[in-house]
Amino acid sequence: METKNKRRLGAVAGGIALACVAGVALAAWLSSGAGTAEGSSTQAVNSTITPATGAAGLYPGATTTATVTVNNPNAYPVIVASISPGSSNATTGNCPAGTVTTAGLTNPSGTIAPGATGTYTLTAKMIGNPDNACQNQSFVLPLTASLASAAG
Repeated sequence: METKNKRRLGAVAGGIALACVAGVALAAWLSSGAGTAEGSSTQAVNSTITPATGAAGLYPGATTTATVTVNNPNAYPVIVASISPGSSNATTGNCPAGTVTTAGLTNPSGTIAPGATGTYTLTAKMIGNPDNACQNQSFVLPLTASLASAAG
């Protein structure tokens, strides 16, 4: 009888030992880790504004339209937040600066896709009493566009 008890005790002890080993083996497969990830941002590239159609037919006091294109050289879509008002430079024919002006634009509609252009219409006006040297001249009006990313 004592041998039977020893066998039972040995079997129970063996079972407990096997359960403990299985538990340790299971625990050996569980782990966790910690670390970091990295990212980097791009740098915004400035756009350019080019004339699409000029404000033709200007005369003293006249108002007309001029169309410009704004390009988006960035890898992300942008919106034009504003285009500054413009005032003409002096011409090679001695027409004084400020003879022609354009009103600016604030929050014009539309998004410019990456690598694409947007077209915007500005109102141009010639002053009421320009110098005679301003006849038959081409006027350059510096403009600045403010763009914002349109990422959603």
